[in-house]
Amino acid sequence: MTDSHEDKHGNDVGTYVTVFLVLAFLTVIELYVPDVYSGPERQHPKMLLLVFLAVAKALIVAYFFMHLKWEKKWLKWIAIMPVYMGLFTILLMLESIYR
Repeated sequence: MTDSHEDKHGNDVGTYVTVFLVLAFLTVIELYVPDVYSGPERQHPKMLLLVFLAVAKALIVAYFFMHLKWEKKWLKWIAIMPVYMGLFTILLMLESIYR
């Protein structure tokens, strides 16, 4: 029984191809968001959607390429702290929009 990095974490080419395709799909969506939400009255939904997509892509990268998928639960919580800050930023943007 070998205890290599690949055996322990289950990394394979299929996982990386799937992650690449998901990230590419989210990037294509990010490219079309400014066209769909053009106009001054739609600036806030566009901004929020772009922030949401960027956070989603960052989480995917951290989960697979920074190997958070296989870390202990407490370390995942520490690594995810910036997400809480991002959500707080979104809440602040929403508050300023609907004030």
